[in-house]
Amino acid sequence: MIKMRTRAFAAVRALFKLGLLVCFALGALLVAGQLAGVILQRPEWVTGTSGLLFVPAVTAAAAFGLLGFIAAYLAPRKPEDED
Repeated sequence: MIKMRTRAFAAVRALFKLGLLVCFALGALLVAGQLAGVILQRPEWVTGTSGLLFVPAVTAAAAFGLLGFIAAYLAPRKPEDED
């Protein structure tokens, strides 16, 4: 049971790190696209970038948070001090 829990924790931790990278990349692309639209005075870029990347970025952030929540339950426990 402990071995399976350790393997599950390792898998969730790897997915957590991947989720962080995906969430960060989508958020950075979203902001960069909107910033480029503002600087170049192209409102269609601002709305187009938002329409294209907003839902995937929020979905990635939700998955990232859920993986963190699951990882907290699977994390190895420290032995308690016996006084």
